[in-house]
Amino acid sequence: MNSGLGFRPVKTKRAFEEVCDQIRSEIQAGRIAAGDKLPSERDLAEQLQVSRATVREAFRTLEIGGVLSLLKGVKGGAVVMRGDAKPITQTITDLLSLGGLSLADYTEARTSLQKEIIRLACERATPEDFAALEANIAATREKTTEAQIEDRTALTVEFYALLARATKNKAMELLMSAVTEPLAYYIRQIGVDRTWDVAESRTKVVNHIRARDVAAAVAEMSSHMERLHAYMLSRQPVAPA
Repeated sequence: MNSGLGFRPVKTKRAFEEVCDQIRSEIQAGRIAAGDKLPSERDLAEQLQVSRATVREAFRTLEIGGVLSLLKGVKGGAVVMRGDAKPITQTITDLLSLGGLSLADYTEARTSLQKEIIRLACERATPEDFAALEANIAATREKTTEAQIEDRTALTVEFYALLARATKNKAMELLMSAVTEPLAYYIRQIGVDRTWDVAESRTKVVNHIRARDVAAAVAEMSSHMERLHAYMLSRQPVAPA
C-alpha cells in the first residue's frame, strides 16, 4: 500500500520508538492531521519493514501519550487525537502521590499560573464567560453533603476550566487542566474543608474579574489557595520519626 506518507524502513534495535518518532514527524509536517486514521497495523508494518507487534507497541505508546486513540471494531484503527492534557495530568498526579513533587512546589506553580490566567481573564472575559462561571458557583452552593463530594469536585475542576477558557488562550486551558486534576485527586482523598465558604470566595474572584481589577482578583485567589494549601498539609499523614 502506498499511502503517500513519508514513512521509511526502520532499522534500529528499539524499532517501536522510531515508529513513534516517524508518526510524530508526519503529524508535525502536516501530512497527518487530528481526526485522520493511520494505515492499519499490517499496512504500516509493511511500509516500515517491521513486525506488526512493533507497530502495535508504537500505537499503544502514542495512545498513552495522548497522540492516538485506538478504536476497536471493523471501522476501528489508530486515529490522531486533537490533543489531550491527561498524560501531563497523570504524570503530575503520580509525582505528587509518590513524593517526586512536593505539595509546596505544586501549589507555588499553580498559584503562578492562576495569576497569569486572572490577568488575561480580566482583559478578555466576555458576558458569556461570567454567566458560565456564576452558574458553576450557584451549582457548587447546592452541593453541601459528604455524599456529593464527587459532584462538588467536578464543579471545582469545571470552575478552573471556565476561568482558563476566559483567557481565550488554548495553551492556558491545557495547562490549567493539567494542574487542576491533581488537585481533584487530593480533594477526593482528604475531603472538603467545610470551615469556610469556597463559593463565596469564588464569587469575589469573579466579581473582581468583572470589574477588571487584576490586583483584587489575584489577592482573593491567592488567599483562597494559601488556605487550601494549609488545609491539604494539615490532612497529610505524618511520617514516623
